[in-house]
Amino acid sequence: MPLPSYSPDLMAVEPLWRWLREDVTYHHCHATAEDLIRRVAASEAAVNADPCAVADRLWVKDHLDPEEEKLRFSK
Repeated sequence: MPLPSYSPDLMAVEPLWRWLREDVTYHHCHATAEDLIRRVAASEAAVNADPCAVADRLWVKDHLDPEEEKLRFSK
């Protein structure tokens, strides 16, 4: 199936990046790069410790909802 050049809803890694941003960078300013790296490593360890949570949270869309897509683009 041909996909548009940018289709984050169909890319399996996008939800993982979103999850990382929610856990590590949302509403938080890191004092140093080392602090950011440490928090990313801790988040990675937590994700890897619970494979069922990963499977539940990182489902991949296999189709686009036309009603949802209408909201994404203006006419």
